[in-house]
Amino acid sequence: MSTPLIRETINRTVEEGLDPTSLHWFDISPLPLNDIAIRGTHSSWLLNYRPPFEHCVILWRGPWKDKGLHELMMMVHGSDPSKKIVVSIWKNKAGQKQKTAEKDFAELAYAIKDGKIIFGPVLETEKEPVSEAVAKTILGLVATWFSALAKGYEAHSLEVKDTFTNRRKIAQGKKPMYEWKTVVLKPAKPRSESLGGTHASPRLHERRGHLRRMRSGKEVWVKPHKVGNVKLGVIFHDYEVRA
Repeated sequence: MSTPLIRETINRTVEEGLDPTSLHWFDISPLPLNDIAIRGTHSSWLLNYRPPFEHCVILWRGPWKDKGLHELMMMVHGSDPSKKIVVSIWKNKAGQKQKTAEKDFAELAYAIKDGKIIFGPVLETEKEPVSEAVAKTILGLVATWFSALAKGYEAHSLEVKDTFTNRRKIAQGKKPMYEWKTVVLKPAKPRSESLGGTHASPRLHERRGHLRRMRSGKEVWVKPHKVGNVKLGVIFHDYEVRA
C-alpha cells in the first residue's frame, strides 16, 4: 500500500489532469535532507546508478532547515544517463493550499559523457545557464535517492481496475477507480564486464575499496576508484524488480 503523502499528491495531480498510471512513485521522507545543499552532489552515485524506471516521482515531507515542515516533489524523466535525464523539483510549505503555497521550482538536465557529469538547461534553446548552486541541490537530491535505492526500496504504481464500472466511466470521460501495485527494488550486481571490451580493457566501472597484499607481505587499503576504458561504455548498477 502507498504512503499518505503519495496518496495526497496523486489526488492533486489527478485533479490537474496528470495520468498517475504513467509514473512510479517513491516516498523518501525517512531520509534527512536538511543538509543536502551543503553536501552537494555525490558524483559516485550519479556515475554508477540510474533511475529504475522511465518516469519517477520522488516525494519527501519533513523539517527543512529550521523553517518549518516542508514538502518536496521531484520528477525524474529518463533512465539512460548516457543520453539525458531531466529532473524537476518543487518545494513548498506543508499544509498550504496549492495556490498560496510558497514554492520553489528548479529543473535541469544531466548526462554522463566520457565518465563526467554534465548538466544544463532542459531545452537547448534556453540561454539561461543553470547555476552551480542549483545544480548541486538538484543532483544532490538525485544522489540521495540513488543511495536509498541501492539498499533496496519500494516503488508504488497505479493501475486502472478492469471493471464494467470503470470501462463505463472511461467511455463517459470520467475518472476511473485505481488499484495500487507495490514494486520492491532490490539491488543487483553490476552487469558483467564481458559485455564489451576485454578482461585487460573492460568498460569503465566502479571498483570497490579492498585490501591488497604486497609482495613484501604488507597489506594496504586501496580506495574505491574508476577503472576501465570509458570509450567501451560505462557499467551501471541495475535493480532487481519484484512485484
